[in-house]
Amino acid sequence: MELSRIIGIKCVVLAFLWTLTNGDTEVSCVFQESCILPCSFLGSTDAVISWSLLKARHVYILSYNSKQDQLTQQDEHFRGRASLFKDQISNGNASLQLTSVEFQDEGRYKCATGGNNDSFISLKVDAPVREVNIEKAENRITCSSEGIYPEPLLTWSTSRQTVFRSTTIVQQSGPNRELYNIKSSVIFPDTKHDFTDMTYSCTVSTRSNNKTAILSNRNLKEGIAKAMVAGVIMIAVILGLIPICCNKFNSKMHQSCSVPMSVLPTVETGSMELQSHQAQQVPDAAEISSQLDLVLTEKTSEEL
Repeated sequence: MELSRIIGIKCVVLAFLWTLTNGDTEVSCVFQESCILPCSFLGSTDAVISWSLLKARHVYILSYNSKQDQLTQQDEHFRGRASLFKDQISNGNASLQLTSVEFQDEGRYKCATGGNNDSFISLKVDAPVREVNIEKAENRITCSSEGIYPEPLLTWSTSRQTVFRSTTIVQQSGPNRELYNIKSSVIFPDTKHDFTDMTYSCTVSTRSNNKTAILSNRNLKEGIAKAMVAGVIMIAVILGLIPICCNKFNSKMHQSCSVPMSVLPTVETGSMELQSHQAQQVPDAAEISSQLDLVLTEKTSEEL
């Protein structure tokens, strides 16, 4: 009796494993994006559909009956994020759409459409590699990428045979430390050797995708050229500012040396104050000539 029970349990486990590996539809969703879990049936105007997540406990997602959603038992985790394509149900489309996919959504889903036509979907969530950065400073080259799931792999390659050692650091980030940041540095022992004639490749890979960043001689020359252009522009700006500053300085010096007559001190004589700007005006040349003619005329009259 006990032997039969053990054999029965083994058969159930084997059947479950066979369904998981052979009958499940594999779906990969992108973290924080929308995703569709496919499910189809023969189609009916009076369809009954039920979706659930098979974990340690049965997580109810939603059901559709009598041409409307039945959400009274919906799990809080899926509230407002799960929906059906209602306009396509009569055509046999029972697919489930999830929005703002989270890592907690990973697992095995069951789509029940009545009878023995249940479908199982194995959902995995990925945060793919979106960008890989590579840069060089002296004899060190650094490659990095951020916001990845699951834990990525970083590999190096060069255009010719080279001996080098690398150091890779992986850190977890995000609100729940679910995402991975990876950074690797390559140090070449021969600091005197010119490595600008080589091409360096850094590849960051996950189960869903991979991206490669390349640092070549052209990249390095472009970087040097940009730095030189920036330096020339800075020098030109400085040289252009020097005359302007000198002119302003000379103008200020000239103004400081010019004292208006109105600010000269007054001279007191008895009860009278003589101010320089109220002094008698100096006669012009015409007036002086007229006075000389008058003096000469008077002198001539006396002699006669």
